[in-house]
Amino acid sequence: MVKSSLQRILNSHCFAREKEGDKASSAAHAARAMPLLSLHSRGGRSRERAPAAGCSPLGPGPRWCSDVPHPPLKIPGGRGDRQRDHSPAAAVLHADERLRVTEEPAPHGPTRILRAQTRLSGSRRVDWRAVLRGRCLYVEIPGGALPEGSKDSLAVLLEFAEEQLRAAHVFVCFARNRDDRAALLRTFSFLGFEIVRPGHPLVPKRPDACFMAYTFEPESAGDDE
Repeated sequence: MVKSSLQRILNSHCFAREKEGDKASSAAHAARAMPLLSLHSRGGRSRERAPAAGCSPLGPGPRWCSDVPHPPLKIPGGRGDRQRDHSPAAAVLHADERLRVTEEPAPHGPTRILRAQTRLSGSRRVDWRAVLRGRCLYVEIPGGALPEGSKDSLAVLLEFAEEQLRAAHVFVCFARNRDDRAALLRTFSFLGFEIVRPGHPLVPKRPDACFMAYTFEPESAGDDE
């Protein structure tokens, strides 16, 4: 597990405090109205805790969830011009009537690159790209307006993450300077996500990105009684 100084991380957190006198924005108001997450069990008391087993600050991977400097790159599975690499090396990880998940070759160690496609009512389909590291799933929120059915689609993905991947946390990540940032904060808050506390060791140091997290309720022996 990668160990890092909390104070050093705090100095370059994802949610830098707005300077006094800056023009107020709807996104800033939305953020202030929502709780800051310290990654506690859902419904439990907020408290700081060490990273979940297998979760650590990320190394090389899609740029939106990596704290390792690297030049502009083609995100695995895409060319940046809306074309996609349909590599024959991608393996089907899960498939049913609602969800199909494939795993793309990852260049480094335990990081797994996933693509999830949910099938909703009618002919609607919603795609998500994500990185799985230990028990942490990081989901990329693409630019532009969220497609119709995104809430239902993400709920399906959360169910898969909990039951199949045995994830402890699911993070969503999107650009901090998006025009619809306030709407995204409201949408994910409605789904049960919370803004990640600045400097939390489970998120990479990305000043240009916002992170929100959904933490699954851990199972206990009393649940079976």
